[in-house]
Amino acid sequence: MKKNLLILLLLALYQPVVSQSTPCKTGGSSSCLSLKDRGEIVITPLNKLGCKKEKAHLYAKFPKVTSYANYVFKEIGACTATDMDPYHGQLKFTYCLPKTCQEIRITIFDFNDPYFKTESGSIHKEMYLMAFDTTPASAIIGAHAATSINHFDKEIIVSPRFGSMGGSSDIVGYLAYDSNQYLISIEIDDDHKKFKKPSQVEQFIGGYVTQIKL
Repeated sequence: MKKNLLILLLLALYQPVVSQSTPCKTGGSSSCLSLKDRGEIVITPLNKLGCKKEKAHLYAKFPKVTSYANYVFKEIGACTATDMDPYHGQLKFTYCLPKTCQEIRITIFDFNDPYFKTESGSIHKEMYLMAFDTTPASAIIGAHAATSINHFDKEIIVSPRFGSMGGSSDIVGYLAYDSNQYLISIEIDDDHKKFKKPSQVEQFIGGYVTQIKL
């Protein structure tokens, strides 16, 4: 069971790697537009979202900044307006680096959502929280305590490149758990291997994290 959960955890944390059917090419239609082509950058207003009723409380927790560390706001995701919503209890803000395929994806989960009381939701929740335990599984995914941000109850930096098996990944990330309810997941594309150590990731993302209000 633990082995299966580890596999699911790796897939969940690095979903963009395995789910992107058409690889992004710099300068292609799926890459981040230049600032000139983007025009005015604004955060999508809550009243324009199809999930405004169900996820207003999550929307309120995100910093409404149009740019961070040269990345600019791109879109809000994990927001649908049907009963078959595949993104129960979560909302995602995406930022992108102009004229590249590099993104920062911030997702906030509310584990009090009814979905996480179901069998599938409970498994989903458990595999995320496994990352915070000091186990061989967390060592493999490269979980390291974040020591300088100090904004939430539990905070870690994750990436297989920092893991015990010396894995390789084009994504580094930050995970936090707070008030036994909220999980914050931040994925940072890093194709060029800019981040060599967990502390570098922590220093880079800390300024954004401290603006999140739970």
